[in-house]
Amino acid sequence: MRQIVKPISTLFLASSLLLSTLPLSAMAQTSDSFQLAWFQAAKAKPSLEYDHFKLKNGLNVYLTRNPLEPRFQAQVVVNAGGKQDPANATGIAHYLEHMLFKGTDQLGTNNFAAEKVIQDQIVGLYDQLFKATDDAQRNQLNLQINELSIKASQYAIPGELDSIYSRLGAQGLNAYTSNEETVYLLSLPKNRIEQWAKVESERYRQPVFRLFQSELETVYEEKNRSLDNKESVLHEAVQAQLYKKHPYGTQTILGSVEHLKNPSLTEMYTFYRKYYVPNNMAIVISGDIDLKETRKVIEKYFSSWEARPVPEFDVPQEPPIQGIERVETQYKGEEKVLLSFRTAPYGHPDADALTMIDMLLDSGDVGLIKINLVQPQLVRGAGSYPSLERDYGSQSLHAVPREGQSLAEVEQLLLDQVEKIKQGQFDPEIMKAIALSYEISKKAALESNQARAGILTQAFLKGQTVEEIMNQAERLKKLKPEDIVRVAKKYFQNNYVVGYRHDAEYDFPKINKPTLKKVNLNPNQSSPFAQAVAAIDTPPVEPKWIDIKETLQASSYAPGVLYYYSQNPINDLFSFSISYDYGDKHHPNFCAVMSELNAAGTGEMLPQAVSQQFYKLGASASFGCSDYGFSMSISGTDEKFEPALKLAEEVLWKAQLNESYLQKKIENQITNRKDEKKDLQTLRQALRSWVRYGAESGYLDRPSEAELKQINAGLYPQMTQALQKQNFEVHYIGQLPKDKVEKLVKQYHQPQAIPVPLLNPRKMPPVEIMKRHDKPVKIYFLHHESAQSNIDAIIPGDLVKPEQAVLSSFYNEYMDGGMGAIMFQEVRESRALAYSTWAFESLGSRLGDQGQVMAYIGTQADKTNESLALLIDLLRNPPKSASHFERAKQSLDNNYRTSRVSFREIFGTVESWKNWGFSEDPRAANFAQLSQVQLDDIFTHIKDKISSRPLTFTIVGDRTKIDLTALKKLGDVEEVKIDQLFHD
Repeated sequence: MRQIVKPISTLFLASSLLLSTLPLSAMAQTSDSFQLAWFQAAKAKPSLEYDHFKLKNGLNVYLTRNPLEPRFQAQVVVNAGGKQDPANATGIAHYLEHMLFKGTDQLGTNNFAAEKVIQDQIVGLYDQLFKATDDAQRNQLNLQINELSIKASQYAIPGELDSIYSRLGAQGLNAYTSNEETVYLLSLPKNRIEQWAKVESERYRQPVFRLFQSELETVYEEKNRSLDNKESVLHEAVQAQLYKKHPYGTQTILGSVEHLKNPSLTEMYTFYRKYYVPNNMAIVISGDIDLKETRKVIEKYFSSWEARPVPEFDVPQEPPIQGIERVETQYKGEEKVLLSFRTAPYGHPDADALTMIDMLLDSGDVGLIKINLVQPQLVRGAGSYPSLERDYGSQSLHAVPREGQSLAEVEQLLLDQVEKIKQGQFDPEIMKAIALSYEISKKAALESNQARAGILTQAFLKGQTVEEIMNQAERLKKLKPEDIVRVAKKYFQNNYVVGYRHDAEYDFPKINKPTLKKVNLNPNQSSPFAQAVAAIDTPPVEPKWIDIKETLQASSYAPGVLYYYSQNPINDLFSFSISYDYGDKHHPNFCAVMSELNAAGTGEMLPQAVSQQFYKLGASASFGCSDYGFSMSISGTDEKFEPALKLAEEVLWKAQLNESYLQKKIENQITNRKDEKKDLQTLRQALRSWVRYGAESGYLDRPSEAELKQINAGLYPQMTQALQKQNFEVHYIGQLPKDKVEKLVKQYHQPQAIPVPLLNPRKMPPVEIMKRHDKPVKIYFLHHESAQSNIDAIIPGDLVKPEQAVLSSFYNEYMDGGMGAIMFQEVRESRALAYSTWAFESLGSRLGDQGQVMAYIGTQADKTNESLALLIDLLRNPPKSASHFERAKQSLDNNYRTSRVSFREIFGTVESWKNWGFSEDPRAANFAQLSQVQLDDIFTHIKDKISSRPLTFTIVGDRTKIDLTALKKLGDVEEVKIDQLFHD
């Protein structure tokens, strides 16, 4: 389960920008009259058609029909989160979120009567643990709980909820907890609506918090991840100063380390009974559903939930911030400034103006922070974000200093941007462009079930109508510059909290490894409830494959120049790209120069003017560069396609690069490299890359500091001259006629013709592991002070063999297909060794690539050896389970039946098929092969690809917390120094 700590407004904006799948065959899936109305509505101003009703018990229900794929997104929303945690038992809302995956007296158990006797004893021991203050007493109680947990586990069916849903074809089964909400979400095939209702109505009826001890250890690991996150450390410190009385600042969603040591199941049951009641909850569904039938199903299954009074939240009154309040934190590596002003909650009359202020500060390429600080490289990075929550609101600004720049200087640079807002020093036309961008984002959101459900969810949580949320752009259009100045002066005075993060050692809170025994699991069982769910008869969804020639129009209007066109059937939003197989590996320093097009002017237009012009067009443009490719991409409304294309082409071929910006960027890049050597995740990536590719690792095979300093804007003509000689591909998705787009591309792109097709090789480095050692188990260890150890497995495979795709997908689903798969159950549920763990086989992206099997466990440092020993065993000898196999098979079958290639995905999907040597949709053959695969085939595959090969592991962890002597008994250990991994 994931933790989300973003504010509601940020969550909504992020979800509304998502673009998801749209099946090309959608027109054949629903009634013509409904489709015609649906598509006409999608092309107009963004509006969301929905049904909203309440059951007699107060349960809110939001339904919206979306015929674009044969699936539905379902969310169960609880109007309570971390802020409702008791002050003496923080983290309860989040624990409870985890436990709502464990089942009830009917789900997840084979004999609840016997199990309950033991569960009651466990609850009693946790009540004692909650009051314990002595470590010895805690340890003794934990041992007693462990013994009882092992005894109770004989009656538990672990992961049965996930197993049921996987067999039904679920995707994205997950949940999140924030300050003010807890949301449970998943996607299912459209024919599973009654089975979903049966399971969900049972799931929240009377949950049983079984296997809590191992899940609590998992929460420990989630806490460790936050301790290893430098951003969390700074954010929590600032929040604690910003809110000295309110739970927004006095407690964290994950809970304190002290409360993790003394959890209470009784407190959790109390929280559940208070807030998990129908009159405090909502059901949200978006998808290809029959609204009337879905309503009947919901009334049938959820009307029995009993309403109860919901306690009012007593909002602590925060005193005004007096002057500037400072807080200092430290963490090795990148320094940072984070300052926060107290503003207003989301329902306040000033909320829209505050949203506009945030966008004026940081809206893509045109915000004051981007134009005045980031583009000229006055700082290494900067931005802003609002937090408009139910009780209070805040506006935060952040920046990373340059080499030698003080944090106080950076703070002042951020304040200067706020002052410009207060003085009205911004372009009023940008306000119109911001409103347009919101309108476009809402229109894009209507393509996605996830985003549509997110809008309905926020309407419930905010107590607003859906229309109010969808009409935000119209309200933003009505704001005047004087409104912005007034609100800015009201909230942004000399009264704020500022946090500094210094490059210094962080003192990690100590969490000791418990001495717990493995909890036995019985996955090859099924409760009568699960069997009843499976017995519900539903007609299968028939799979649909695509005819590439009919779906994707392709042509060539010049030697070596390919043009791909796909119709957007639902709205007027286009996406367009021109891409080259040409990059850094073909021309030294190509990317260093060409990436500057993102901050370039052209003709008489300065960089700021270029960014503003794109934004006023409601368009975005980006220039991407990599080792083997370069692309120009634009998006927006079809109405503005030609001016957006014309401007992008002028930047591409007639850029005015700012030498000062470029040199400062190079200086900042050199500083970034120094911080890379202190950053946990970068070190993990660098170690893996070095083990895989040796000298051709991306961290070694890159320009040196001296070479970087030789780069200058004068190299730009060389780059464009080289690019003009290259073949390219054109991709367009939209509603303009194919011929018109082709005509415009010919008019504006690439002034000279390409005489002959050119081929630029894509040379991927070979995996060097086999050359490095011939040990059965080889461990490369890198010391880094951290709460967790990051353990990665790397097993080199064969060159791409498309015929192995089905077996590979079976392996991935069997081992890592969710909470009911092998990795989750063996690592998390049985032994509580990690929050994050996975195992995955990648066959490679194109013919000639080398496949790899990869696996990961992120674990508390003192659990390193135990975790590695388990990972070795799971890779070589995973449990052989008929239940897991059948679960994987049914999951894959359902996913083939309901997966559709959307018009937004068509180019990338067909390209991936082409790279594997297919000229037609390969899914039909793969689907036919599913029924032929047997459990023994998977284990033959494991023996050939994994068990019989040497295993290589990388570990980044704290040597002071790991028994290296014991580690060496697991394999040949080679300690690696940081300087071996980086060029500079």
